[in-house]
Amino acid sequence: MLPVYQEVKPNPLQDANLCSRVFFWWLNPLFKIGHKRRLEEDDMYSVLPEDRSQHLGEELQGFWDKEVLRAENDAQKPSLTRAIIKCYWKSYLVLGIFTLIEESAKVIQPIFLGKIINYFENYDPMDSVALNTAYAYATVLTFCTLILAILHHLYFYHVQCAGMRLRVAMCHMIYRKALRLSNMAMGKTTTGQIVNLLSNDVNKFDQVTVFLHFLWAGPLQAIAVTALLWMEIGISCLAGMAVLIILLPLQSCFGKLFSSLRSKTATFTDARIRTMNEVITGIRIIKMYAWEKSFSNLITNLRKKEISKILRSSCLRGMNLASFFSASKIIVFVTFTTYVLLGSVITASRVFVAVTLYGAVRLTVTLFFPSAIERVSEAIVSIRRIQTFLLLDEISQRNRQLPSDGKKMVHVQDFTAFWDKASETPTLQGLSFTVRPGELLAVVGPVGAGKSSLLSAVLGELAPSHGLVSVHGRIAYVSQQPWVFSGTLRSNILFGKKYEKERYEKVIKACALKKDLQLLEDGDLTVIGDRGTTLSGGQKARVNLARAVYQDADIYLLDDPLSAVDAEVSRHLFELCICQILHEKITILVTHQLQYLKAASQILILKDGKMVQKGTYTEFLKSGIDFGSLLKKDNEESEQPPVPGTPTLRNRTFSESSVWSQQSSRPSLKDGALESQDTENVPVTLSEENRSEGKVGFQAYKNYFRAGAHWIVFIFLILLNTAAQVAYVLQDWWLSYWANKQSMLNVTVNGGGNVTEKLDLNWYLGIYSGLTVATVLFGIARSLLVFYVLVNSSQTLHNKMFESILKAPVLFFDRNPIGRILNRFSKDIGHLDDLLPLTFLDFIQTLLQVVGVVSVAVAVIPWIAIPLVPLGIIFIFLRRYFLETSRDVKRLESTTRSPVFSHLSSSLQGLWTIRAYKAEERCQELFDAHQDLHSEAWFLFLTTSRWFAVRLDAICAMFVIIVAFGSLILAKTLDAGQVGLALSYALTLMGMFQWCVRQSAEVENMMISVERVIEYTDLEKEAPWEYQKRPPPAWPHEGVIIFDNVNFMYSPGGPLVLKHLTALIKSQEKEPVLFTGTMRKNLDPFNEHTDEELWNALQEVQLKETIEDLPGKMDTELAESGSNFSVGQRQLVCLARAILRKNQILIIDEATANVDPRTDELIQKKIREKFAHCTVLTIAHRLNTIIDSDKIMVLDSGRLKEYDEPYVLLQNKESLFYKMVQQLGKAEAAALTETAKQVYFKRNYPHIGHTDHMVTNTSNGQPSTLTIFETAL
Repeated sequence: MLPVYQEVKPNPLQDANLCSRVFFWWLNPLFKIGHKRRLEEDDMYSVLPEDRSQHLGEELQGFWDKEVLRAENDAQKPSLTRAIIKCYWKSYLVLGIFTLIEESAKVIQPIFLGKIINYFENYDPMDSVALNTAYAYATVLTFCTLILAILHHLYFYHVQCAGMRLRVAMCHMIYRKALRLSNMAMGKTTTGQIVNLLSNDVNKFDQVTVFLHFLWAGPLQAIAVTALLWMEIGISCLAGMAVLIILLPLQSCFGKLFSSLRSKTATFTDARIRTMNEVITGIRIIKMYAWEKSFSNLITNLRKKEISKILRSSCLRGMNLASFFSASKIIVFVTFTTYVLLGSVITASRVFVAVTLYGAVRLTVTLFFPSAIERVSEAIVSIRRIQTFLLLDEISQRNRQLPSDGKKMVHVQDFTAFWDKASETPTLQGLSFTVRPGELLAVVGPVGAGKSSLLSAVLGELAPSHGLVSVHGRIAYVSQQPWVFSGTLRSNILFGKKYEKERYEKVIKACALKKDLQLLEDGDLTVIGDRGTTLSGGQKARVNLARAVYQDADIYLLDDPLSAVDAEVSRHLFELCICQILHEKITILVTHQLQYLKAASQILILKDGKMVQKGTYTEFLKSGIDFGSLLKKDNEESEQPPVPGTPTLRNRTFSESSVWSQQSSRPSLKDGALESQDTENVPVTLSEENRSEGKVGFQAYKNYFRAGAHWIVFIFLILLNTAAQVAYVLQDWWLSYWANKQSMLNVTVNGGGNVTEKLDLNWYLGIYSGLTVATVLFGIARSLLVFYVLVNSSQTLHNKMFESILKAPVLFFDRNPIGRILNRFSKDIGHLDDLLPLTFLDFIQTLLQVVGVVSVAVAVIPWIAIPLVPLGIIFIFLRRYFLETSRDVKRLESTTRSPVFSHLSSSLQGLWTIRAYKAEERCQELFDAHQDLHSEAWFLFLTTSRWFAVRLDAICAMFVIIVAFGSLILAKTLDAGQVGLALSYALTLMGMFQWCVRQSAEVENMMISVERVIEYTDLEKEAPWEYQKRPPPAWPHEGVIIFDNVNFMYSPGGPLVLKHLTALIKSQEKEPVLFTGTMRKNLDPFNEHTDEELWNALQEVQLKETIEDLPGKMDTELAESGSNFSVGQRQLVCLARAILRKNQILIIDEATANVDPRTDELIQKKIREKFAHCTVLTIAHRLNTIIDSDKIMVLDSGRLKEYDEPYVLLQNKESLFYKMVQQLGKAEAAALTETAKQVYFKRNYPHIGHTDHMVTNTSNGQPSTLTIFETAL
């Protein structure tokens, strides 16, 4: 496998000095590059050594292993939380000191603010001492502000790094675990679920570390503030604090509700994404059967349930944000109402000290503290899910060491095992055999006999319930469904071994890959796509075989490798590869090709998991065992079981996704590939995932909002927002106005006698209350409305995208890997549902507040507008400069994330292969490399945003300094209330302004998700599903297919695959694609048939007994993609599906590839009976199954070479068909010719014998079955 990256740029942070670290100067070079051009992966700095995935993962794994041991000794359940705490507590505790300093600074600020306002209240132009102390206070105030600006970002950067480390370590452990899962455990989880752990659950760690420290800082700060307020305004401060305390449980109650909704939503999301995965995977089947509507309803229903939960949790979030927005207002209101009613007199200094102190504590207590609780509870849920996964059964690590005498062998004695512990019937029962070097053991038997299970027993995948398996030597394994990973063809064959030219060439030749490599443009350096696109089934099978042979192991387990190729290639592989190259090895070959049994040293016949017979070929013949009845006579079966793949890419392509795939999209899962990931060999190149460049267009915003609501609603929303903000500012302004009036009274009264006049309390309090209520109501209304509209547009866009995906042509699915399409449905839709509405509302609220702050300052001291202009200009340039780089960093982050998931799901499909080759280490290294690449991007994402924030806070600090010193200079013209209002507002700007800008960038970044979704809402469409002109209900009466000079290519500009094909045929289809769900859902996904009909169909394909033995009969859950059935059984299920459908046209693409001759004969017989009224197209390599067809079409390199009745073709000694038949050997050829002759005479001269079971459709004199055949090497 290829190393993922070469040595990258060293990380400048390692040698940065203190100043550079504090202000993030070391990032400047990166911003310069980002300003000049688009950032690429090579521009990213390498990960710091302590952040490498391997280092972090192994560290945490060590603690987890210790924890598991400890729990075992104490007979408890191991706790992952404990392991995490033990691993990270020291480094995380240090960061607490930062929190302490920062929160103290926040509490000190208001005290000095009070002192400055005091100076204005007792303003005496003559008193220069007072002025100087006021300047000193102003200096301390600005110093606090600067400390806050710097510390805050350093702290955040470090806690986010801690979160990243935890996440990376977790991912490493999850992947490591996934590679060790036993098959029992694989049944309990699905690929989708594991991907979800990696994509969603671990992300909670990134958030939880940020807020964790506030769990103790919050209460501490609240106590300090209460003490200060007591000194300032006495007992009435308790009223305000009481409100705060009441708000807390309210919020945590919201939090609890929210997380319960959250986990419900998660299960719906899981289900939706899993179903989506299956839809995308089996898209060809779905299109073929015209099931789009039904699946569309399925997804729509899941989505409806999910959205209703999301809407609920959004309401909660809206209430939460609104309560946050108006909390400080309510607190101040309650405090001062109590204060005044207790008979005290309001003064400006008291009002604004209280307002600022409450402001400081409010953030911590109402935002950070509840956030901490919410994040912690979310993280605990995630940790629990991960812990459950980490505690699943592992496969027992069996060592395959050589015994002391160095003898290699496989010895199985009295072996019994169950795949499913719940079933009574063992998968394998009482097996015993021994294979030594130089021996070839052939394993044969009917479908579902346990042949593949026997190999998995030797591999150690199937644990014995009793008996033993001893394996001495290194194993190479070729799976029944070929597995390839993305990378070059060569890396797929070498699989981590060194490239040795001579040996490599030999292997390529033995595995009949030479010609294929010549046909591929880049030869063996051709990059194979995500699921082996670009290769045919047969090529994949041979690549798999080549990989095994190149490993040069001692023991070879070959699971039916010959069924995926035609007769000639099959013989080539058997003679050159299995008999020559592997002749000194221990070889166990599972096969349905009886003609090769002569060459086997011993033959093992399995049936229903029991060994029927074991011996050599001659012993079998001598003993006259009923060998024939078990597996038919020797000579009848000499042809290959048909399955995709001949060495030449072009020839094969016809049968692979033949012409009609354009109209009806043939399903693509060749040989029922273990996971759907195995598409056609369609020669399409995978397009790069496009990273959109530049800004997010206005169009995207327009579409997004238009999807949510009508424009009238939007105008209403804008008005509502303005009203809320105006009420918000007026409430504070009224307090300052009131304080001023009061102090003016005090002054005048003092002049004329010492009686303090009271203002008309009812009037002032009444207006004050009115404003407060207005603020609260407007705040809540706008929150809920914004959420409602945005969640609504997410729903609309999801439906549009899904509809558009279903209508996309199949080519789209070949060009885009599953991961890429799924990403749109999981991550991007997740953003639209969840984060975008929240971020958007937050942005609107903070933006309006910033506008409010600046307008108040300008209203109080108009000339502040002058320095505001340059600050504003600096800000706009800084933001633009930052976004140039940050957008690229964000995009790099999301593109480097995809390979992590792709690698995981690809590994899960090739799990057995990876374990057989002992390649876990290498896969793990590769995974770590993918993670490190993502960490590089993530690291830049964290640091660049901090770089920007530090600079923004510097701008705010300037603003505070200008307001503070400006008001002192202009002391004559100002009164205390105004100064208090302006200064206290300016102080709130500190965190808020940069938060506002961050949210605006964040909204823009998330709009990329909207863009990506919108991009998929208008893909090119196929023809409409239904035409205006409806055919009569009984249509079609017969299946007719006409090819009229058809040229066909897979993608515009690709090579021609069919050339000038003209033929007239009458013509359904079958492919082992199974969906997760019950057996019933697989046969009849939309409940159109009765149970009786289903059982009859199963009876027809001889699966009835098998299904009846299952614990839940027809309601047994299938594992993901049906992996708990053998491939042969899956094909039978699909045949049953076809029988139920009763279509006019049946296309059988190599239906009997993975089944034994006996079942093959059964299937053929069934097809003749059940589909007598149909047009049947068979695509085959096995001649004896098709010799009795009405016509045979021979294709070579996409051209029609011959098209006639079999017997007629056989008369022509020059015909390709005649040559193929002769290749089988004399006896076989004669038998086939005889069959062809009988069929021919029966059909054309029926008076000779009336046993014709083929219906000839006389309406237009065309026969009703046809076989398509292509040439071999």
